[in-house]
Amino acid sequence: MITLLLFAVAVAWVGHACVWVAVLNNLYARPLPKGPLKVWRFATGATILAFPWLVLGPLGPYPLFDQPHEPGGGPLEHGLLAYAVACLAFGGLVFPLVTLHRALRKPPACVVSEYTRTLDLWPELGEKLVGDGKGQSATRLPGNGVFKFDFTELTLALPGLPPAWDGLTILFVSDLHFHGTPSRLYFERIIDELTAGPEPDLVCLGGDFVDTDAHRAWIGPLLGRLHAKEAKLAVLGNHDLYHDPARVRAELAAAGCTVLGNGWQEIRVRGARCVAVGHEGPWVRPGPDLSGAPHPSEAFRLCVSHTPDNFYWGAAHGVGLMLSGHVHGGGIRVPVIGSIFVPSVYGRRFDCGVFAERGSVLVVGRGVSGKEPLRVRCNPQAIRITLVSAAS
Repeated sequence: MITLLLFAVAVAWVGHACVWVAVLNNLYARPLPKGPLKVWRFATGATILAFPWLVLGPLGPYPLFDQPHEPGGGPLEHGLLAYAVACLAFGGLVFPLVTLHRALRKPPACVVSEYTRTLDLWPELGEKLVGDGKGQSATRLPGNGVFKFDFTELTLALPGLPPAWDGLTILFVSDLHFHGTPSRLYFERIIDELTAGPEPDLVCLGGDFVDTDAHRAWIGPLLGRLHAKEAKLAVLGNHDLYHDPARVRAELAAAGCTVLGNGWQEIRVRGARCVAVGHEGPWVRPGPDLSGAPHPSEAFRLCVSHTPDNFYWGAAHGVGLMLSGHVHGGGIRVPVIGSIFVPSVYGRRFDCGVFAERGSVLVVGRGVSGKEPLRVRCNPQAIRITLVSAAS
């Protein structure tokens, strides 16, 4: 009986953790102050760890270290029992089914090919990569892949693609998080790799450039090295808003970027009309107003959105391709289960990869770096996208 009880508690503990992490993910996706979010994050960790005590402790419905008794008594005991049963259902049924669905999910039909080449920079550059920012000790943790960089080549066949765009290339770079660790040498080496091949038609930068005021000075020398045949497009991320966003925008403009902000511009790409949309919501409001933009049948709509949470908005507004970052692939990915902490109102749904909805396609990159230099089974990444017509 005790063995069965402990097994049930273990399964319910998983469900309990899922519930609290889901709430945490949702809150971190919203424009809330950093201080309360950090408090809630620590409270979430403590509450998850406390679950066995809540069920098996002296106040729980099954006190393991007291004389076992049938559930009953006060409302606290009834409430804990009801919550434990709900967690048992979530941990034993909902979580396994969702995990299985994610594991069996096939890439959307628009994905023609995908290839990733990994650069292990530590054997090449060693301690020079660490830098002088916060979290230096984390870079040396066993299994940390923060210095293993993935360069992904992705080919997509998109419906409604202008004929002139057959073979168009887009370099998507997001979430650099300049703050000292990794060092500037890390980013120099990454950009060496990104600029080694043919020049892309478009460069799209997905936000979260800096985590300190001082490191705004890195934007020009580093991102100014990225060149495009047609245009360089950029939006800000939520971290940039804490470090004088007007100056961040100015640095990006000086580096040759068209800073879209929360709006749109009509540009010409290979002679074809394109509505380039920027979406910095929900942190910058109001969101883009496309009421005056050319219809999707007249001009392809390309959106750079910091967070993938805006994907359904994009699908409803005729966006053909949306590029997003922000969620870092979860940062830590557990075998079989995948990501856990993903700052999105949709939880793990859009953690990384390619997604399709109502004629719109979303590409979510894992980002080049992070404020916390920790990656487990989730290497930093930049993506080179080649577009081909769906007919071909």
